[in-house]
Amino acid sequence: MSLVGAVKRANAKGKAEESVALRASVCVAVLSATGAALAQGVGGFPLRMAATVGIAFGFAYSHWARHREGYLLKAFLAVGVIAAFLHFLSATSGVGPGAINELQLPLAELFLWVQVLHSLDVPARRDLLFSLLSSLVLVAVAGVLSVSSALGPFLLVWAVAALVSLVLAHRSELGDRPQLEVPPRASAAPSHTPHRARVRSLRPIFGLVALALAVGLAVFGVLPAAGAGRAIAFPARLPNSLPVPNQGGLANPSLGGSDPASPDGTSSSTGSGRSTTGYFGFSDRMDTGNRGRPDDTLVMRVRANRPDFWRGQSFDTWDGRVWKQSDQRIRPAGGEPPIELVGAPEDRAIFADGRDFVQTIYVEEQGPNLIFSAYAPKRLYFSDRRVFEMTDGTVRTAVHLPKGSVYTVVSQRPPVTEADLRTSGEGRFGVDDPNLVARYTQLPDDVPARVSDLAERLALETPNRYDLVRNIERWMAANTSYTLDIPPLPAGADAVEQFLFVDKQGFCEQIASAMVVMLRSQGIPARLTVGYAPGQRNPFTGMWEVRARDAHAWTEVWFPGVGWQAFDPTASVPLAGDPFSSNAATGLVSYVKSLFPDIPDGVRPVLTAVLVAAVPLGAIAWLVVSAAQRRRREAARPWADVTLERLERLGARQGRSRRPWETPGDYAEVLAASVLPDPRVRTIAALVENDAFAPGPPSDDVRARADELLRDVEASVSSS
Repeated sequence: MSLVGAVKRANAKGKAEESVALRASVCVAVLSATGAALAQGVGGFPLRMAATVGIAFGFAYSHWARHREGYLLKAFLAVGVIAAFLHFLSATSGVGPGAINELQLPLAELFLWVQVLHSLDVPARRDLLFSLLSSLVLVAVAGVLSVSSALGPFLLVWAVAALVSLVLAHRSELGDRPQLEVPPRASAAPSHTPHRARVRSLRPIFGLVALALAVGLAVFGVLPAAGAGRAIAFPARLPNSLPVPNQGGLANPSLGGSDPASPDGTSSSTGSGRSTTGYFGFSDRMDTGNRGRPDDTLVMRVRANRPDFWRGQSFDTWDGRVWKQSDQRIRPAGGEPPIELVGAPEDRAIFADGRDFVQTIYVEEQGPNLIFSAYAPKRLYFSDRRVFEMTDGTVRTAVHLPKGSVYTVVSQRPPVTEADLRTSGEGRFGVDDPNLVARYTQLPDDVPARVSDLAERLALETPNRYDLVRNIERWMAANTSYTLDIPPLPAGADAVEQFLFVDKQGFCEQIASAMVVMLRSQGIPARLTVGYAPGQRNPFTGMWEVRARDAHAWTEVWFPGVGWQAFDPTASVPLAGDPFSSNAATGLVSYVKSLFPDIPDGVRPVLTAVLVAAVPLGAIAWLVVSAAQRRRREAARPWADVTLERLERLGARQGRSRRPWETPGDYAEVLAASVLPDPRVRTIAALVENDAFAPGPPSDDVRARADELLRDVEASVSSS
């Protein structure tokens, strides 16, 4: 019988909550959490309407029906929860063990439906607090799904609404308790005292919030960045499956009429209709005579625990101006995720010794049908289940990749350090496979003599392949400059010679091409690779935000026993074996600077100094204001309270504190009898009691006399 009673008590309807403000604040918290989840693509149109309109209606209905039992409503809610769960089972019935990530959205939808149904039955305070707790879970779900800072406004609104809800719930609970009768005082407080009391009651809350923010910022600054290498689920999503015209071929709609898959078959990188995000290197050829760079549009986000070059494809044939791919053979790959990739012939040996490097790419702007990843991709989680591998190890899709596409690549990266590269292979520049050498040392017959002579001179100064690469980088850093504003390439001119000895300035295509040609002239296999630089890390999401202007060309050099290694004088990316550690706040300063690109460079140091100084100056201002407030509060306190407190401190220093039941006169007798054998103590206590309880307060002369006596006693104690 006791168990039945306990169940009945647990399920008993709580006292109806009458506070409209509390209900409204909880509703705002729930709606903001719901909006955060919907903003991550959770649910279709029916759920969006039910969540945005239904939750607000549910809270209003719950207030109207808060005194009703609602048995029919509870039955309806039970049926609704069962229907939502059956829909969840139906949506996840085809999910295999390799696609656990596909459970995230259906699970979030189920939770949202439960939230909508629950909003119809929140009559009591405990029900509202349960809704507040469930909104916290919903915010966490949105945080898991979020890949951008767009979650921030929802989170801010939710935090404010949740804080207000907790304060109002506490006040509502206090209002339910019996109140003590307080007799009116003769000297009533001013009419604004209750307002001041309410403000004072909120100060601990504001202090707690400030402390939480300070601790949060401190933890944010030292907490290690979240890794991506041990994810339980590997995201993959494809909004639609529009196939490319040529299966296995390259398609890049952002190039407009110069798209390799365009019907007219043009391959010029100056075709009409080119998007501002289109990069001429993502084509079947790359003409180094082309000028112009993509804009600042965000093209993709990458979730990875360290930066790298996000490779798209490589070129191996050079004619003095244009790069092409000599081997267009493809190998279809596919199946259930993960799709196992074979890789380039020369890369297969490193797969056994490499370390997993997981990258999840979130496409923000449609571009080429290339799978961007770090070297060298081994497993691919992709929703289309069919891709094509090129002989250089890069991957193309059979469908276009529109905005909203998501795929995950697990690359195998050998733990390479500078020492490993210096000792790679045998002999001065190492021993390479003849087929690899033939493909990646190709040069036209008319390579300018001063280009090869420069490479030979730099090679004589170096004992190994790695140091030669670094020597070339140092020479170019000292004798050329990087700029986006370079003159047109003259007709018939060799692009590398023009860059090294005539213009002596250029951007990544000219720089990387010069390095490849000089290395090849020394018999070292090298190739030009195009893709994206790492981008900028968003410390609030942990994602690398890659923009169209990050489209990049760099040099890859072959090291026997190690594999291809990227080099680029214009971008610094750590080697795979180099220690790389970052905390959650890594990149915070540069990211904040990027939010204000229009601030002149001369103003930035001043603004930075002001922001840095704002913290100590704010702390000093807070201390000054707090001290002034304490002085005002001290001045507003009754003279008797202040004087008695001074007397109590004096007695406590002598080892005798005042007991709670002792009157000022009793306490003074104890002090005068043993601790402070000074009759003036009794006089002080008598004046304090007279000031506190007499019909009229004593004159200023009497108070001044008591203060003088107390100062004398304090001085005598200090001198003894």
